[in-house]
Amino acid sequence: MRKFLTPMALALLASSGTQAQTSAPPRDTTLRPVAQLSQPALQRQPAAEPASPESPRTVAIDWDQARADARRQANINAEIVAAARLAPELPRPSNRDAGQVANTRLPVLVPNMASLNATQPPTVLLFPRPDFYTLSITGDGLLIEVFGTRLAHAVAPDAITARQLRATDPDDLRVSATEYGQVADFNRYGAAYTVTLECDNPQGDPRCADDVLVRHITRSLVIAAGSPGEGG
Repeated sequence: MRKFLTPMALALLASSGTQAQTSAPPRDTTLRPVAQLSQPALQRQPAAEPASPESPRTVAIDWDQARADARRQANINAEIVAAARLAPELPRPSNRDAGQVANTRLPVLVPNMASLNATQPPTVLLFPRPDFYTLSITGDGLLIEVFGTRLAHAVAPDAITARQLRATDPDDLRVSATEYGQVADFNRYGAAYTVTLECDNPQGDPRCADDVLVRHITRSLVIAAGSPGEGG
C-alpha cells in the first residue's frame, strides 16, 4: 500500500514559487472542462525501485479512464446547455503560475463553483507542478483546498496502518474532522486527492461542523486539465 505525500508538505513546495508576483496583469487562466484528452494512454512502465520517504516515486495514471470521464463530463455539459441552462462554472485562478497547469501530469480535478454557494466571488489560486497541484479557494470565511499528487512514498509500516489507509466509505472517501473543519481523501486514476475545508470560526460555522459540504464539493469535482506529456 502506497502512502502519499501530505497535502500540507507539497502545498508548501508549490506555494514557494509564488511569493514574488510581477506587476503585469494576470492573463485569463480560466479552467474549462475538456471534451477529450488528446494524448494516448501511458504505456506500462518497467518495475521501479521501491519508494522511500527520502525518494518518492511517481505512479502510473489511468488516462483511459480519465478520458472516458472527460467525455462523459462534456456530454453532461452539452445537455445542460441544450436545456437552456448555464454550463457549470469552474474556478478562475488569478495568479500567473496557474498557466503552467498544462505541464501537470495527472488529471487536475476542480469543483463546480455552484457547489460552493458563495455569496461573493472568492479568491482562487492554482499552484501546478508536474507531479502535483494545489487549488486554493478563499472567501466567506472559508478556505477550500483541493490537492492532487501522483507521488508515492513507501508502503505503510504495519498492517493496522495499512488497513486504516485503505478504509473508505460507500462513496470511496475517507472523511475526517479536523480542528478547523473537514478533510476528504480519495484515490482516482492512480493519483491521490484531498479536499480540505477550513472555517475562520469552526465552532460556529455549520459548513465545517459536519461532512455534508466537503462531500458535496468532492462529488462536484470535474477534470479541468492534465496531460500524460510527450511520449505518453
